[in-house]
Amino acid sequence: MKKMIALSLLLMAGMMLFARGSKESGKTVVEIWHSNSGPSGTAFDEIVDDFNSTIGEEKGIVIEAIYQGLANDVLTKVKAAASADISSLPDIAQLDATACLDMRNADYLILPESADIEISEIHPAAIEALMSDKGLLGVPFNASSLLFYYNKTLFDSLSLNPPETLDDFAAIAPLLGEKDSTGKVTRYAFAGVPATYELGAFIGAQKGLSYIVDEKNGHMGTPSKVLFEEDGTFRNFLGHWKALYDTGFVNNITSGISTEFAAGRTATMLASSSSLTAVINTVGGRFEVGTAFVPMTDEEATGGVNIGGGAFFLFDSSDAVKTVIEYFVSQDVQMKWAEDTGYLAINTALYDNPEYLAFLDENPAFKVATEQMLQSNPAVTSIWLPSAYQIYYSFQSEIRAVTEDGKDIDEAVHDMATLIQRAIDEYRAQNID
Repeated sequence: MKKMIALSLLLMAGMMLFARGSKESGKTVVEIWHSNSGPSGTAFDEIVDDFNSTIGEEKGIVIEAIYQGLANDVLTKVKAAASADISSLPDIAQLDATACLDMRNADYLILPESADIEISEIHPAAIEALMSDKGLLGVPFNASSLLFYYNKTLFDSLSLNPPETLDDFAAIAPLLGEKDSTGKVTRYAFAGVPATYELGAFIGAQKGLSYIVDEKNGHMGTPSKVLFEEDGTFRNFLGHWKALYDTGFVNNITSGISTEFAAGRTATMLASSSSLTAVINTVGGRFEVGTAFVPMTDEEATGGVNIGGGAFFLFDSSDAVKTVIEYFVSQDVQMKWAEDTGYLAINTALYDNPEYLAFLDENPAFKVATEQMLQSNPAVTSIWLPSAYQIYYSFQSEIRAVTEDGKDIDEAVHDMATLIQRAIDEYRAQNID
């Protein structure tokens, strides 16, 4: 019996080793679940190692960074841990914008304000991206924005500049595209089908600021109404997008877009600034990669882009967690993170930092995302919606139906609005009303 008790105590001690805020060899372990891979994974690991060998060594704190798959995988595992045993949650989880609706309603989430996290040097647009009716939900870290990527070598050879509007894009698409002797397209002007992320900019920028749903795109409370049908913003976008597609040089693919771009089979694409280093590496010097502001839907769409990417969400408020978070948003870490990956540097002190400004001047493709952020309306935000992934793909389906099948634009707008409204109504019926 004594042996069984001793064994049980030993097992319990082993389990406690990995509990939140646990001690390991006299040091406090701060566990972070994350989704960084590729160049971002390498940079993240180096940042963690640097903390552990410097500040962590000095203060007796060890970051244990655990890769948990894609951002949605991290969210799934966080929710599962919270349901099973809240003590099994990590101290910190890195999640993307699609997790904000769940986190806002999670009673186990600790707001940065409650943890006394210093955020005064974080850019307002990055803060606004995570702001809710309950306050700031998480601490920005891997902030990004949509960018227009283009084959600069090709553009220069044709004496073309990146388009400022979708109409400008439609005008130059036939020059960027190419066909063989049989009439088959061998190089498209653009590849991809916009979804929620892209429409956050294409719709959000219209009239200086527009929303897809009320409550500031769901940030200030659970949305109750779709806005883009009655204010005409989605219809306006579809009209301009169809004109671009009708040039014959838009490839409606939803995967493998970066591969097509790197191979020179499409002249442009839309992608996150966080992909910049990976895109440059994939292109491998075959041509110069250029980046530009996302083309405006029309000349009155002056709002710019929303901040995407992800943030750190807290499930513990210890001094060790505070130390770790403030390290991640510090100047030096944000500079390394931005330079190694293409993510936005969200520490505003860097905008006057000679070393970082020199890097941007030497790497103009990296500079564009920062300039675009600084010129955007911080109130242009991502969309927090129930059934987020279903809605993401439904936007693509409706756009393809309009462009490929000739579906009436008004019908497509109404069908999309109906689908989102149904998701909102069902969510409210189950959780609020």
